[in-house]
Amino acid sequence: MYFKTQRMLTIIVLSIFLFTTNAAMAQTVLGIFPKGDKPGGFLFFVLTLLALFLVLAIHELGHLVAGIIQGFRFQLFIVGLLGVKRAGDAIKIFFNKNVGYMGGIAATVPVAHNAKNKRKFAIVMASGPAASLLFSLIAFLLFSISSSGAARGFWFVAATGSIAIFLTTTLPTKSGIFFSDRARFQRLMSKGKAGENEEALLTIIAHSMQENSCKNIPLSKAKLLQSDTEGVMRFWGYYYEYCHFKDNAMQSETEAAKRNLFSVKDTIPPHLWKSLQIETTTIS
Repeated sequence: MYFKTQRMLTIIVLSIFLFTTNAAMAQTVLGIFPKGDKPGGFLFFVLTLLALFLVLAIHELGHLVAGIIQGFRFQLFIVGLLGVKRAGDAIKIFFNKNVGYMGGIAATVPVAHNAKNKRKFAIVMASGPAASLLFSLIAFLLFSISSSGAARGFWFVAATGSIAIFLTTTLPTKSGIFFSDRARFQRLMSKGKAGENEEALLTIIAHSMQENSCKNIPLSKAKLLQSDTEGVMRFWGYYYEYCHFKDNAMQSETEAAKRNLFSVKDTIPPHLWKSLQIETTTIS
């Protein structure tokens, strides 16, 4: 499953960057630098970027490590320009050019159906904000004991950035098609329709990962997703229905499912649609 820190870069820029990139303002307003020991504007700009990269990486690593501990399989990790992905049995590092993913994204997926997968995934969702909160406390401690202006500036940005991400991801909101960590956590813990649909999606993913195919996914679960109130969940229902028919070489059913899938194409971002590599030609 994919976890994305929504609009984090924008939020951090608005809440921190305007104050801290100007060393003189930071000294006057916040008093974060020792007297007479302020990093220059360019140096502080570089330190700010490095601190924000670390802040985003820590949040996504919280999700990622929790997923691996829960027995999920690593698939993807992106922060800024750095990307790491699974390619078959290999792990590859790549240069990320997708601006939509630069704010941070991590993916781990269940590889076997388990009644506890929903609870496990809820733990994964909570682990990103938990990592950010813990890191903010550590960064504030390091800020308080650092003596150089450069170090204090770096740890100040890291601490306040982590707090900003913690607060942002614990609001029960959405940004586009993406749920905040808390909103997704609440869906997973729901005993109603939302929780049932989350369990259905995890079950489908586990079957497809275990067999590296959608041939034997429970089609009833895909149908269930198609009735969700959230457009992105309906999209995954149609997508996995299409994959099921395609992998079983059911040509007429595949074409019908593809038409349904294209009817909800605008539900997801173009870069995500492109990454799914859905066939556009008619099956003969």
